[in-house]
Amino acid sequence: MKKVRRYPDVPLQPVVLREMRVRCGPWSITGLRVNRHLQPFDQMTPHAHPHGQLLLYLRGKGIQRVATKSYPVSAGSVFFVPAGMTHGFEETGPRRAICLVADWRGVQKFRFGFLAADAMAEVRTRLSLLGAGPRGVDLGVAGTTLQILSLCLAACDPQGPQGNPTHSLTGRLTREMHRGSDAKWPSPAELSQRVGLQKDYLNRLIRSGTGLTLGQWRAKKILAEVEKELRKGGRMVEVAERCGFQDANYFTRWFRRQTGVTPKIWQKRTG
Repeated sequence: MKKVRRYPDVPLQPVVLREMRVRCGPWSITGLRVNRHLQPFDQMTPHAHPHGQLLLYLRGKGIQRVATKSYPVSAGSVFFVPAGMTHGFEETGPRRAICLVADWRGVQKFRFGFLAADAMAEVRTRLSLLGAGPRGVDLGVAGTTLQILSLCLAACDPQGPQGNPTHSLTGRLTREMHRGSDAKWPSPAELSQRVGLQKDYLNRLIRSGTGLTLGQWRAKKILAEVEKELRKGGRMVEVAERCGFQDANYFTRWFRRQTGVTPKIWQKRTG
């Protein structure tokens, strides 16, 4: 009798569906699909599979629960959930979530990360080719699937603490801090918008993982960049401008609040 795979009884619509047998090193991928959550939808019952799953969120906001931990979800969130590990998704955004799901066997290790915007654009392009291509397994489908897997693996920082959601989140926030914009340093509200999480919720996540509020964490990052520029020397007006402060007097007051001394005194002490 043919074995039937059972998935949680939740309102999901597969947009792209591929059954396959693709192997690369220790990884073996048996299926690839894009699930769109349907209305009404609020929370997926926690469940587990006899195989591992790659979950890449292409759209939507929410909370991914894996075992006993909770992880923020926005477009670009990546999860490698090992076989037998309980997981479920709670939606918090106004738009229906869309998630790429790949069934895999092989390395049984939980991974979590975020795809950058350029990698997300590449994934969407490759998925559109899969959806338009012929059915069945061929080299094009296999190659595209492995390229998507590679992008997702690269998004999960192997140097960071495994299973630590704050590590990946602060890494993404750091990248957003340095992303070009009219204001050199985005405000806490703008940072929360960029990562797709409500400001209060993001603040709680950062505080639980670092002991700092979002504002304090942001100030610490800015201070590190300011100290770098101060070591290069130059007039305070020039340093303030290089650091993204248009008002040199405000720059001095801000620095004194962070360190207890003026930037000029700090520069002399460390020069």
